[in-house]
Amino acid sequence: MFFSWVPLTFFHSLAIVNHQYFMVNINLSIQHRCKALEILRSFPNPVSANILAGELGISRVALWKMVRKLRELAYPIHTGREGYQLAADQDPDLLCPWELGAFGLRTEWFPETSSTMEEAKNRFSRRSQSLQRKEPTAPAQEPFYTVAETQTAGRGRFHRSWESLRGGIYLTVTLFRRVPLAIVGRYPLLAGVVWVETLQELFPTFSKGPTPHPITLKWPNDILMGNRKIGGILLDMEVEGDTATRIDLGIGFNVRNHPKDPKAAALIDLIGPSLPPRRMILQAYLHRLERALVDPYLKSAIPRWKRFSSTLGKPVRILFPASRAAGLSTLTGTAVDIGPGGELVVRSSDGSLKVVSYGDCHHRR
Repeated sequence: MFFSWVPLTFFHSLAIVNHQYFMVNINLSIQHRCKALEILRSFPNPVSANILAGELGISRVALWKMVRKLRELAYPIHTGREGYQLAADQDPDLLCPWELGAFGLRTEWFPETSSTMEEAKNRFSRRSQSLQRKEPTAPAQEPFYTVAETQTAGRGRFHRSWESLRGGIYLTVTLFRRVPLAIVGRYPLLAGVVWVETLQELFPTFSKGPTPHPITLKWPNDILMGNRKIGGILLDMEVEGDTATRIDLGIGFNVRNHPKDPKAAALIDLIGPSLPPRRMILQAYLHRLERALVDPYLKSAIPRWKRFSSTLGKPVRILFPASRAAGLSTLTGTAVDIGPGGELVVRSSDGSLKVVSYGDCHHRR
C-alpha cells in the first residue's frame, strides 16, 4: 500500500476553505429568511411560491424547506393554493439573527440558555488571540452579539441573579480591542447612555405629558424609568497587564416581560399595545451603539452620561458587598462628579472627596 506525504499546511488550508464555505451558507440562510419575512410582513394577502422563490433567488423546494424551518421556530406561516401568508397577529417577535438585519450576521441566538455572558465566553474562547487589536487607536473590530430569548441563570453585578423572563432583551456585546484599564469603566456607562438616547428617539413623549416617565441613569449600571429599574449593564473583560483585551457588556432590558420585582418596570407596562416589536427596538439600539463605539477611548461617554444622571447632586449611601461581611462601614455623602474611568466622586460630611470604583449606590431621601 502506498501513502503519499501531504503537508500539514494542506489540511489547515482545507479547514479554512470548509469554514468559509460553511459561513457563506449560514449568511445566505440568514439573508433569505430575513428577506422572506420582510416580504410576508409587507403583504396582508398570500404571496405565491413562484414570486417568493423568485425574489429570494432560490428554488421552490428550497423555499419549502426554509418555511418548514421557520414554522418549527413558531412563525405562523400558512400555506394554501394562493401561496404563503404570515399571520401578523401571531408573530412570535423573536430576536433571531435574521430578525436583526446586518447585525444578524454577527449574532448567535439561543431560544434559552443559562447566560448570554457565559455563552459569549464559550463562543470566543479559542478565537480571542486572532481577534484582538494590537493598538487601541486601530480601526475597531465590529462587535459580536450573543442573544437569548430567556436565561435560566442570568446574573447582575456581584453575582446576583437577573430575572430573565421571555419577552425581555438579553444580550452580550463582545468587543476585541486593547483598552487601558483606567478607562474601561466608560464602556458600561456608554451602553446605558445609548439605551436612553434610543428610547428618547423611539418614544419622544416619555418625559412629557400629564404623567411623564423620565428615563435616567443611576450609577453605576441601572437604567431607570421614573423610580423603577427597566434595565442594567454588566461589565466583564479579559486583561493583560494594565490593558483590557476583550470587553463583554451583558445587557438585560425589560420590554414585554413582566418582572416580579415591584421596583422594576417594563416598556409594555408604560406604552401598552402600541409598543413596537422587540426586533425593531434592538436594531435601533445596536445602530446607535456601533456608531458610539467607533472611538475606543469613548471620550464622549462621561459628559453624555452626566446629561441623564439621576445620581449626581443627590445624597447617596454606598454599600460594599465584600466589606459588609467584614463589618466595615459604608460611605455616605453627596454624589458630585464622575471620574475619567467612570468612578463616582462623593463628597463626605467632612468635605473630603472620595472616589468610588465599585459598590451599591443607594439614593437617600
